[in-house]
Amino acid sequence: MKFIYGLCAVAISFGLSACASAPANQGDSPAQSAAVAVPGQDPAATAFEIKTIDADHQVRIVAKPTLAALDFAAYSANPIRLAGKDEKPENYTGKMAGAKIADYPFPMLDSVSESVPAIAQAVAPVAWEPLSKILYAQTGNDSLSQVLNAVEAVKWDEPDVFRAFQTVSRLWGVPMSDGSVEWWAEVTPASWTGRSVFYGKLKFASHGETAEVLNYYLTAEMNADDAMNWARTLSSYWYPTLNTDLEQHTPGDFWPVGSKNQPFAVMRGNPMGKAMWIAFEVPAFRLTEEQIRAKAVADSLAAAGEVVPVNRVLDTDSSFRLQTLASLEGSCPVNAETEKFKTALAQTLAKLPKEQNAWATSGASSAETFLWFRRNANYLLADKITGQDSLHNPLPRLLELKNYLDSIGVQLLVVPVPVKEEIYAERLVAGTPADLCVNPAGREFTREMLAAGLDVLDIYPSLMAAKAGDEPPRFSYQRYDTHWALPGMLAAMELLASRVTQYAWYADAGAKPGSLNMQETTTLREGDLVAHLPDAEKSKYPADTLPVMKILKGAEPYKGGKNAPILLMGDSFTGVFESVDQKSGGPGSLLAFATGLDVQVLTSWGGGPGVYHRMMKMKKDMQSKRLVIYMMTARDFWQSPMEWDALK
Repeated sequence: MKFIYGLCAVAISFGLSACASAPANQGDSPAQSAAVAVPGQDPAATAFEIKTIDADHQVRIVAKPTLAALDFAAYSANPIRLAGKDEKPENYTGKMAGAKIADYPFPMLDSVSESVPAIAQAVAPVAWEPLSKILYAQTGNDSLSQVLNAVEAVKWDEPDVFRAFQTVSRLWGVPMSDGSVEWWAEVTPASWTGRSVFYGKLKFASHGETAEVLNYYLTAEMNADDAMNWARTLSSYWYPTLNTDLEQHTPGDFWPVGSKNQPFAVMRGNPMGKAMWIAFEVPAFRLTEEQIRAKAVADSLAAAGEVVPVNRVLDTDSSFRLQTLASLEGSCPVNAETEKFKTALAQTLAKLPKEQNAWATSGASSAETFLWFRRNANYLLADKITGQDSLHNPLPRLLELKNYLDSIGVQLLVVPVPVKEEIYAERLVAGTPADLCVNPAGREFTREMLAAGLDVLDIYPSLMAAKAGDEPPRFSYQRYDTHWALPGMLAAMELLASRVTQYAWYADAGAKPGSLNMQETTTLREGDLVAHLPDAEKSKYPADTLPVMKILKGAEPYKGGKNAPILLMGDSFTGVFESVDQKSGGPGSLLAFATGLDVQVLTSWGGGPGVYHRMMKMKKDMQSKRLVIYMMTARDFWQSPMEWDALK
């Protein structure tokens, strides 16, 4: 029981409980279609079925909602993850195209063969990336990940090709009588290599608790809520470079409308400028037509009766805005130092392979090594933000949103979140002064928003000041991730709470200070930048245990309701620590704790520019709102892959 509780805790840290059995099957068995499985195995237990709706829409049906089955369905031959990878890299020469697998060294593999190993007939395949994270979290050993990364990192004597020549597409763990686990891998070469799939036994065996972890991973079934947490967490981790988000969909309802598919989650991805969808379906989570009708009626009644409209009066005092505007005048000039920084950063990016979206810089110790995001760096090299075309210039859309909210008596507060690269510029480019403002274009856009009449909370100075409290390996932003860590988030929330309490209507909003409790805890988070490093480097950066806060209402985790006077909407910065990881400890919960006002959170994992369209569908909920806080990463102000289009 001690082990099971331990694995449950690990799964919870990834947004799951993984400790509940699935409910009884409420629907028909899935229709037969293309099955991804090894011949001789039971697809219901070891793989998933694919229903292709059209070129851009798939449904993946998993018979049993184990974490292993869902992970395998998500990672295996996923077109969102594979988009663009079938094209031959520009610098690929193919000079070893004629070399045989047996003649080229894969020293980490034994018994290399082009035939499916016999053991695959009896053991369920898994996706190695998510399994290795859980093994590391439970056992503290990352050796399996290191070995498999090494397989994927073999470059066939072409080290300048960034893209992987091969991937470990399936992994089989075989428990042995001595308690160890042997591993067999299926290795799939990239299509442009012209090579065939091959198999091999790893020259490595796992010991300790690995067999028990693997068994639980393969057999413990999740309930519907756990499965949704799994989908939400997966979407959040893939968001930075695959632009993934979950579509608004009733779990277990039909999708698309009129089809026979009933997924519990629908993921949208747009990694290459073209959207595609993968839906995940579990027969046990399907709703009957009677349940669908009953839910529709219940939702309609809840929408009609739950929200209590409030009498609103806008705070038209412009003193805070004008003070902020004045503070920005001349605060981030273009000078020799900023030009030196931009030149050095541009040179760094030019040296990276075009497909490499993350890279590392070392500090005084391993605890001070940081990973950086290419899109964030590009934002620091931006030209005039309001000079972009109409689909990428945020200012007209933000003003349009303000005019709409003004018309219904709701305040708008815009909170751009600076990227890690501008807060820690001295760690990004050696020799940069720690107090240098390196983003004149971004700071100028903040000034332009304020000058245009938008109420903007400028959290940049607070985040720069928060660095003084850094205690490696703890910083204001996560070392291996694009998001802030607790110190940075608390600095921003302190300023935000202060601003909220200054609005003229705050005294009449029914605040109840002290009604919530705060609890210190920790969460395990894999950095979202690790997956975008060269394959040989990924195993250097394991999941990190981060200190976090959890907000409780009584004994239950806090969650704002529809009658909340504040709507906090935006991208993953509103959701991290709020709806994924340990939950109820993100910006919404912290703001509710600090102000005594209920806060409803609306997160678009696919990017901040899309969330206001979701808000427009919440017309009834908006009757209770006094304030909309629009919080999002500032990088999406520049060449956002999600376009800034008109309100709908």
